[in-house]
Order: sequence, then structure tokens, then C-alpha cells
Amino acid sequence: MKFIVYVSQARKPFSADALKDLLDHSRKRNDADGITGLLIYRYNADFDRGNFLQVLEGRDDAIEDVWRRISNDPRHHTIVVIEEGPLDTRMFPDWSMGFKNVDTGDLAGHEGFADMGSDAFWRNARALTAPEALDLMTGFYDGG
Repeated sequence: MKFIVYVSQARKPFSADALKDLLDHSRKRNDADGITGLLIYRYNADFDRGNFLQVLEGRDDAIEDVWRRISNDPRHHTIVVIEEGPLDTRMFPDWSMGFKNVDTGDLAGHEGFADMGSDAFWRNARALTAPEALDLMTGFYDGG
């Protein structure tokens, strides 16, 4: 098995209906492909930007397939891989695609992610590390 963690910027902010459609489609596909993970969406009103932080985990071939689709999805750009690698045990075994729509308060205290969506965040996106990203994400998983 393997995992991948990335951030990206939405071409335009996602409405609640667009997020629901994205999640419905992703969950069906992920169930069929044996992929689990978590998607975080953050709308930054100061910059009028929607941003994604996602972790996906599953069989190597399934992750490679979903990564091709994600990389070519025209709904987002500036895709930065934070980390990818082998995985012995799933971090999100119960979620075909967990989801959290976060605001500033949800990200406070998470170094590197507190200003997600700002210009400073994107200038430093390549310096983000998996421990901080996974700590943030598993906190939502463990805390509900």
C-alpha cells in the first residue's frame, strides 16, 4: 500500500452543492477502488480562494490511477505533493473519503496551515511537511 498527501488551489471557490457532488462521486469511486482518506476544503475569503488538502491511501496501482485523475482535474491547479510513500497500516480505514470544510479556527495552531489559502501559504507550500499535514488530518479523523 501507499499514500499521498497534497494541497491544491481550486480554480474557483466551490459551493456547498459542488462539494457535495465531488464527495459523492469520490466516495463511490474510492469504495470501488479500495481507497480511503480525507479531504479538507478551506475557503479563504481574504483571497477569494478555495483550497484542498487531501490524503489518499490504498493499493499502489489504485493510488497511481486516482492520482492521474486528480492531477488532470481542471477544477484545481497549483498541486503540490507534500509527501508520498509506502504505508503498512491505513490511517483512515473507515473513510472512503472523509471530509471537513474548515475555517480559520479549525487551522489555528497547525504550523504551516493556519493561513491556508493566503499568498504566504502558497509561497511556502513546497516546504510543508507530512508530519504537520497528517497531524492536522488525523486530528479531524480522531476527533470526528
